[in-house]
Amino acid sequence: MILKDEAIALRLHPYANTSRIVVWLSRTHGKLATLAKGSQRDRSPFLGQADLFYTCEILFYARETRHLHILKDCAPRDIRPAFRADWKACAAASYAAGLLDRAMPFGPAPAGLYELLAATLEQLAVRTPGPAFIPRFELRVLHELGLAPRWDVCSRCRADLNGAAPARLDAAHGALQCESCAAGRGRPVSPAGRQAIRGMLSGQLPPSLPERVFREVRDLMGGLLEHHADLDGRSREVAFRILAAG
Repeated sequence: MILKDEAIALRLHPYANTSRIVVWLSRTHGKLATLAKGSQRDRSPFLGQADLFYTCEILFYARETRHLHILKDCAPRDIRPAFRADWKACAAASYAAGLLDRAMPFGPAPAGLYELLAATLEQLAVRTPGPAFIPRFELRVLHELGLAPRWDVCSRCRADLNGAAPARLDAAHGALQCESCAAGRGRPVSPAGRQAIRGMLSGQLPPSLPERVFREVRDLMGGLLEHHADLDGRSREVAFRILAAG
């Protein structure tokens, strides 16, 4: 079966001497991998047609019993040249693509993830990001994957947590609970931290956060990803250092 889709390249790696495998996040078919046979030969029609962060229109032979499909045609729609000049934006895009690659199995994906990645790459291509980019993007990925808790209500007793009531996050179960239900278990989540998280989700985050709140949100997202999305903590720390560099 031949299928057509729009897709963003998440990862590329060599296959044999003259071919490459491209891992994509596609608009319709989710995460998929294609083999571009002979793509490294001098006269290959695939030369220059697919690279990291490219949005492409792809045509592939779908192999129903295997995750590796055969790429038939690839036409770039957006190559995002800004990433060749802005190394911080490139680092942020690499972390975003790598996180989605690790967090998602092959196959169908929530429709919002493709739109999230496409919009994120567009924003990174026009504005150099700071460290706050990472937890904000992570939170939205967790939300799209259904792995983020509700931040305004206790998952057990349904008590309202919008105010100053203390709360704790059970990262292993992805649940936010009031102090009474948590019984001292889990990571404390301050009212300021919950407000910042709600602002990230609504798009109403202030231009800057107090350092204490930023560190809290960073650690909360890291804990959730560690338990639910096979987070590579080393790449995350490298991304933070790069985006914080002067």
